[in-house]
Amino acid sequence: MNKIIDNRRQEVQQIVKNACDELNVAGVDARNYVEQLAWLFFLKAFDEAESRREEEAAFDDGCYERRLSGEFAWPEWTKRNPDDMLEFVQGKLWTKLTSPDPKKGLGDDLLAQRFRRIFDNVRNYCRQGVTFARVVGQVNKLHFADDTDVHVLSEIYEDLLKRVAADSAGYAGEFYTQRHVIRAMVHVTQPKAGERVYDPGFGTAGFLGEAADYIRAHGNLSGKQLDELQKQTFYGIELKPLTYLLGTMNMILHGIEGANLELGDTLELHSQNVSEKDKYDVILSNPPYGGKMAQSLQTNFRVKSSATECLFVQHIMANLAKSGRAAVVIPEGVLFRGGPDQKVRQELLERFNVHTVLSLPAGCFLPYTGVKTNIIFFDRPKTDPSGEMATKNVWFYELTNDGFELKQTRKPIEGNQFPDFLDKWGEYIEGENSWIVSIEDIAERGYDLTAKNPNRKDDYEHRPALELVQSIKAKEERIMDLLGELEAILED
Repeated sequence: MNKIIDNRRQEVQQIVKNACDELNVAGVDARNYVEQLAWLFFLKAFDEAESRREEEAAFDDGCYERRLSGEFAWPEWTKRNPDDMLEFVQGKLWTKLTSPDPKKGLGDDLLAQRFRRIFDNVRNYCRQGVTFARVVGQVNKLHFADDTDVHVLSEIYEDLLKRVAADSAGYAGEFYTQRHVIRAMVHVTQPKAGERVYDPGFGTAGFLGEAADYIRAHGNLSGKQLDELQKQTFYGIELKPLTYLLGTMNMILHGIEGANLELGDTLELHSQNVSEKDKYDVILSNPPYGGKMAQSLQTNFRVKSSATECLFVQHIMANLAKSGRAAVVIPEGVLFRGGPDQKVRQELLERFNVHTVLSLPAGCFLPYTGVKTNIIFFDRPKTDPSGEMATKNVWFYELTNDGFELKQTRKPIEGNQFPDFLDKWGEYIEGENSWIVSIEDIAERGYDLTAKNPNRKDDYEHRPALELVQSIKAKEERIMDLLGELEAILED
């Protein structure tokens, strides 16, 4: 199986490279490669999903009515000669995908709205029919209905992102969460049928798609539950139209057409006063970090901070339902910095049960960032605690090997500790890489939640060099933040 996937991965990467080369020859700017290919991927993937539903319906002696049929079906318009193909797409097809008029467009249901939201925000950068036809020819070599191609779907995006990041600054801060990290987070939170699952920065929908697979695999769902899974289970917000497109495509490939995915700025939409019925049972996220938010836009947050990671943690706290579970990837600085971060940590420990902190190795998210990160897992009690801390003890696990080299190439290696983490997690077993710290000790050290392994004789001697560098950088960044805040006060 691994050999098949490896071979297919190479083929997919070559297909992407060939398509990008065609765009390059035609003078398309490198930063537009992703957008151009993404909406073509989307239409190809959707066509294959429709074909699969047709086959399933025929197997049950039923009938499936395609949303894009006749001349609008992918196999039909991609057979046209180059100039006719380009003219058809620019005119008739784009009208079909974006018009709110049911006679010209797709109607006004959830799926039609999603198509409009996507194609109102992307464009075709190919101006020559020959180039467009050649790019479509490369996309035609992808088979999204095949399990192997679904497995490497996120890697298609990764390969595009690498190429764009190399050619244009600005994209490098955007990255997806690797599948093995997502699976561990989903395994711990254990989403169930009938629950509402939310990602406030859903990106390519890796968390939501994996949660859908987990729910299906862990229950024999009734017809009503399957309908709820389609329309009332998955929720998310994404800022970038292109990433929104990819996330929507990924959910369709996971068999979820009715996910409640919104295009918008999560932090600008944030409210501290969310009604209980609108909160979520499971929140899974690797929110954007390293960004800055203007002071004028922080008014809706209880604790003001320019750091987006601090604001996202507050947003997740405000949206978690009673008995809800959350798993969030955050940079290490959030766990030890003073000021706003410390206030948020204290509130988190007081109101929620922060039961687990998983320390990830620096370089876990290479090639996009070498920042040292952690995953915090917390639950909201059924009844809000009054006068005492909801957190009693925190179980820490220091993961130094996630199964891949901590280099740009991220090649697989032996010694993956994720299985050991998952085996020990339920009973919070202590060992060489895991230990428990009481809330009293955590409070005494300023609510510091960094994983300081007591089993190490010399912490600095054994910490990887990259981790030490990132720790120093995080502290320097905090100093610069404080100086910036001081400067703002002096200027007022």
